[in-house]
Amino acid sequence: MNDPTSTSGSGGCSTYFDAIRQAEDDVAEALGHIRAEENAGRITVAEAATERVGLLERHLERCRQIRAEHLG
Repeated sequence: MNDPTSTSGSGGCSTYFDAIRQAEDDVAEALGHIRAEENAGRITVAEAATERVGLLERHLERCRQIRAEHLG
């Protein structure tokens, strides 16, 4: 079984963690954009919440795909 915390092996885990870090950075940036739109009054609190829900659902799916690709 592949252990994502292991430091030995072919480097697949490192690639996995790099991909997850990138996904985390991407979602953080997108959340910042939503927050800025809300703070500027261009979207309502409810619209921002709806956007966040969709964004986080897509992020979780991306993480699942990354895990499947890198860890099987």
